[in-house]
Amino acid sequence: MDTKVTLTGHRGWRAKYPENTMLGFRKALEIDVDAIEMDAHMTKDYQIVVCHDADLARTTDTKGKIFNMTLEEVRKADAGIKFGEEFKGEKVPTFEEFAELMATRPDVKLLLELKDYPEELGDFAYASAEATLSICKKYGIFGKDRLTVITFSAGICAWLRTRYTKEDFSIHGFYPKTCMRGWEKDDPYKYYDEVCLFNWGDKTPQGFPIDHGTPVADKARFTEFALMGIKPCVYYGMNTDENVYRQAFENGAIGFTCDHPDVCGEILDKLGARKLKK
Repeated sequence: MDTKVTLTGHRGWRAKYPENTMLGFRKALEIDVDAIEMDAHMTKDYQIVVCHDADLARTTDTKGKIFNMTLEEVRKADAGIKFGEEFKGEKVPTFEEFAELMATRPDVKLLLELKDYPEELGDFAYASAEATLSICKKYGIFGKDRLTVITFSAGICAWLRTRYTKEDFSIHGFYPKTCMRGWEKDDPYKYYDEVCLFNWGDKTPQGFPIDHGTPVADKARFTEFALMGIKPCVYYGMNTDENVYRQAFENGAIGFTCDHPDVCGEILDKLGARKLKK
């Protein structure tokens, strides 16, 4: 059966294994996912590593900004111990190590989030983007059917579209646009091929966040992005509430990124959104 929506494992299989580790990626590839999402940073000696945060403190036993550390220093960190004693010894992967794994699975798309931002790091961020994409090309992870580049930076969006075409990869950004660094100077929507819709960002006149009662954005948001030719996508973290996924699917979500890709896949299958392979 053709896939109606796409299912992506977020940072590998984040709910069950240490995020952005080779173990988590390998385990995610053992279940039926259409894509793997992960995050890339560059070290101060210009090596690309896989980690979500700019600082190692949350996910490893080491503190420090990756852009101020060498690859050797980053690799000394334990990326598994904070998730559980049984995962002690997992390392922060190099992006090349991860790309080698993905090269063995041409049937699985890569959602690559570039985490170095020119709005904060200047030219270093552009160099990081190019170094990361050169590894994608080296391992054949290129083309719009194989690669989507995610960013929270309007500057990176603009940089990418001056150097690459839509045939090389899709660009995935976020709604509301206030999520995006540099949105005040350059409208990021004009670069998007895909968008992740969050249901937050609105505030009362007094400046307090508005509780929308659901993480699912209004149907109008999904419809409008679809009419713009931008693929509407969602991410709900550890949430496994079937009603949330049903509402998102009915509102028009086509891409689902999940920390529980196994549970999310079962829910989408039950909803008739996506038939799991047997």
